[in-house]
Amino acid sequence: MVRIRTQITATLLSAAALIGVVGAVAILSQMSLTRSAALAEATSVARQLADAVAFKTADAPRPLFERPEALREFVRLQHSDSQRDLVVVDRDRTILADVPGEEQNVGKSFGHDHGNEVGRVIEGSQPLAFVEDSADVPEPINLVAVPIESAPGKIIGAVLFEYTPLLRAAHDRTNAMLWLVGLSTAAAMLIAAFSAFLLLNRFGTGLSGLNRGIEALARGDSGARIGHASGDEFGQLAKGFDTMAADLEASRRQLVDQKAYIEDIVRTVAEGIAVIDGDGRVVTVNPAAADIAGRHASKIEGQDWRSVLDMRGQTGDRLGTGASPVELALATGRRHQSEVRLVKPDGAQLPVIASCNPLNRADGGIVLTLSDISELRSAERAVNDRAEELAVLNRELRETSEATNRLVKLGELLQACVTFQEAFSVVGSAMPDFFGGLSGTVHLTSASRNLVEEMAHWGEVRSSVGQFAPEDCWALRRGQEHVAGPGMLTPRCNHITENGGRGYVCMPLAAQGETLGIVHLTEPNAADRPDWLAERRQVLRGVVDTLALALANLRLRETLRQQSIRDPNTGLYNRRYLEETSSRELRRLERSGQPMAVIMLDVDHFKQFNDTFGHEAGDLVLKQVASTLLDHARESDVVSRYGGEEFAVMMPGTSLVDAAERAEALRKAVKQLHLAHRGRTLGTITASFGVSAFPELGASWTEIVNAADRSLYQAKADGRDRVVAGLRKTDPDWDLSTPGRSAAEG
Repeated sequence: MVRIRTQITATLLSAAALIGVVGAVAILSQMSLTRSAALAEATSVARQLADAVAFKTADAPRPLFERPEALREFVRLQHSDSQRDLVVVDRDRTILADVPGEEQNVGKSFGHDHGNEVGRVIEGSQPLAFVEDSADVPEPINLVAVPIESAPGKIIGAVLFEYTPLLRAAHDRTNAMLWLVGLSTAAAMLIAAFSAFLLLNRFGTGLSGLNRGIEALARGDSGARIGHASGDEFGQLAKGFDTMAADLEASRRQLVDQKAYIEDIVRTVAEGIAVIDGDGRVVTVNPAAADIAGRHASKIEGQDWRSVLDMRGQTGDRLGTGASPVELALATGRRHQSEVRLVKPDGAQLPVIASCNPLNRADGGIVLTLSDISELRSAERAVNDRAEELAVLNRELRETSEATNRLVKLGELLQACVTFQEAFSVVGSAMPDFFGGLSGTVHLTSASRNLVEEMAHWGEVRSSVGQFAPEDCWALRRGQEHVAGPGMLTPRCNHITENGGRGYVCMPLAAQGETLGIVHLTEPNAADRPDWLAERRQVLRGVVDTLALALANLRLRETLRQQSIRDPNTGLYNRRYLEETSSRELRRLERSGQPMAVIMLDVDHFKQFNDTFGHEAGDLVLKQVASTLLDHARESDVVSRYGGEEFAVMMPGTSLVDAAERAEALRKAVKQLHLAHRGRTLGTITASFGVSAFPELGASWTEIVNAADRSLYQAKADGRDRVVAGLRKTDPDWDLSTPGRSAAEG
């Protein structure tokens, strides 16, 4: 009773104290939040002021920071509006402007930041708050320093802005809250004291009656009743106690009935139950135990347990002396359980779980429970068999998953390739991971469709020739997988180099409705491994599909690229490709110190060809001129159709003199063309040539082309069918008297 009263009093006092603690925490939190809010507001305003000081308006030649008089007027106006201290310092911490009344500080170094906050702001560009505490001010002033940036990352000074008024307002609100919390705490404590008095009074009456009833029940008086009829919680407790006492009395009457019921359960339970006394004799058994032992109950009861229960180990071996769970339980008086085999009179061994629980009797004894687990062991064997099957399936699934991951990685690598050479390099290095020790090749059909060429190889065995006709492969003929090997009736492809005991498969590479080639795999020991392909067929199909799609995409990209850089009529490179290539070549030749020449040529009187013979004849002329240019070009030269009937030839490593000679040879070759269209002779074709070179006539592509254009126009003006080279008159390597040639000023 005393402890309960103490606990109630302590609880109510703790509640009142908790109210005070919560109020104090709220006040401290409010103070912290108010200070943070005041600092954040002051920082924001200071940033705006710093931006205004550094901002250069359209009507002012310099920002405020560089105009001292305007800056001090700006500070005065800001102080007049906000009534807060505002100081502007430069990067050396020299005061540039101060509030009215502090003008004598202008030009002095600001040194009232004991932690060098202003210097750290100027160096680190992050705002910092500090307290200005010096002899110049009557009381400490809270300031925030913000950097002034003339450009991002370039700090030229700092703005110091006061936020003390906000902190004072927060202090006033906090004092008001302290009074409110104090009054609330005092009221809570008075209410707690009054509530404690009422509760203790009610507790005294209720607990006395409850204690009397419990003491009577403890003495064994199951008919004891409290009879408290109040409507409060103690009345409910008294009513519950009376109900419990009545239930207890009824429970005792039911014990006899339950004993008989339990005996019925023991007789009908599926587990075998035997009671063995301290001397090891079987006192009683239920029918299930007699059935498990294979004997009638009358043949078991009263016998030594060893004579009627032959227990052996899990493997069927006899147990050593004192090793059975019955002997261990009888000897130690503790519970023992183990799996044993019980031998029946007919010799059959039944797996059972023998559980021995000691009896709480002076003379000892145990209760032996026998659980037949033969069906469980059969189920376990079935589960183990199934587990082995699942392990095999899991291994196959893991292998499939690994192959899928490799396929995904192969697809990603192939999609990243930009040329066929890169793609086949990836294939050659990746295929051994997919097909183990098998050798193989990838053959690709040529653009003319009359040849299949080897593009990649892996492994130590080569069973196919490097090149063959499409009809030599049955897979390409039939458009489907073709397998041949020892013991198979399928014919061998003509591109196979041997007819021995090797097995092979050819799989077409088909994508987007087109057959691109084949993947060829060979197994040297096919006679000893008839299932060599079956275990790899799914992976092979995945590899073939991935590779075919990647090659089709590469071919499509190459086609699109050629269309973007080639002139469709002549097959030459277009102007765009020439300009992109020329810039790259110029940089390379400039590094190596080599020259580069450019020939610009234009077919003479080309409009007359179109007007006289039609556009088809004009196209024929352009194609023949383009063919002539290609026939006379080197592998390093870039021949392009520059536009209309105009062509350009870029010749890396060629000097101006050599380019002029080659241009003359081209002029003669074009003039020797004899073309006919629809039975009509097109007449003599001539062209005018302009030649320029790097570095003599320009350092950039534009300068070189302009020089060649000027030479070309000069050739046109001089009567066409001639070469004009931008060669200086003082150059001894050029003969101006050569027929068909002239020189222009370089």
